[in-house]
Amino acid sequence: MANTRKILQRRNAAANISKVTGTMETISAVRYRQYYNQWAEGLAFYDSLAQLAYLMVTSQSRIAHPLMDEPKIKSQTNALIVIGSDRGLCGAYNNEVFRQIDTHVRMAKRFGRRLDVYVKGKKVLGYLDHLKIKPAGVYEDFSEVPAADQANAIGDFFMDQYFKGKIDRLGVVYNRFFSPASQKAQTLTLLPVTDLIEDLTTRATVIWPWELNFEDFELSPSPEDIFETLSKMIIRTSIAGCFLEAAVSEHLSRVVCMRNASDNADEMIRELTKDYNRARQGQITVELLDIVGGVEASKR
Repeated sequence: MANTRKILQRRNAAANISKVTGTMETISAVRYRQYYNQWAEGLAFYDSLAQLAYLMVTSQSRIAHPLMDEPKIKSQTNALIVIGSDRGLCGAYNNEVFRQIDTHVRMAKRFGRRLDVYVKGKKVLGYLDHLKIKPAGVYEDFSEVPAADQANAIGDFFMDQYFKGKIDRLGVVYNRFFSPASQKAQTLTLLPVTDLIEDLTTRATVIWPWELNFEDFELSPSPEDIFETLSKMIIRTSIAGCFLEAAVSEHLSRVVCMRNASDNADEMIRELTKDYNRARQGQITVELLDIVGGVEASKR
């Protein structure tokens, strides 16, 4: 009975694991669908924003704006927003972010630059503690995706730092969501805004030069005044978009991992059930042989 008891204990443990992983898969699937719908609904807006920015920066008369170029007075400081998860069990999601952090730390040391890291996610905080890096800021006032006013506040803070010459560049490390079949950790440069516009136009609908030109428009107020508002809008929405894409990627990764874990647990349960049946049948056979042997002995 000792052998069958152990098998039953292992089977019950696998069943409990299957329940937990199934529940986590369901929760992440619901959140993934919610965030995915938000991401899909925003694609048209990002596309229009990118096209408008492209038309502005490719005009014949160059627009002069502080956000377009690197600060004249270098602070030798790069700011980095790192977006990870608060919970694990999502595969290599956080490990890919950690590799990006390692690259930035290594390059900052190589070029003698200071790196200010702003963190979202307990897993990232733990990794920075392992590297003995104290974060410059931690975002704890929202769970996964910031509200519009919170994203605007984050963007305004870094733009103010950029205007004052306290930072030279701003990047965001996150898992970018391309499609349900493709997610990849990357660093998106937000400041100077030229790099961000190039990234936006790369993933936007192609603007053919002979279809649409900057000179086809009469602008009022001036392009510089329009770009002042447009550039800030691009930065704010891009920050919100990075958090949203990171959340979509995290929950999709967790759905896949929990589904695989549930399948493995179910397979283990089936194998343990077979082992239990075989062990039980063997015990029954031994018991029957003992009974038959006892009967034969009593006849003698």
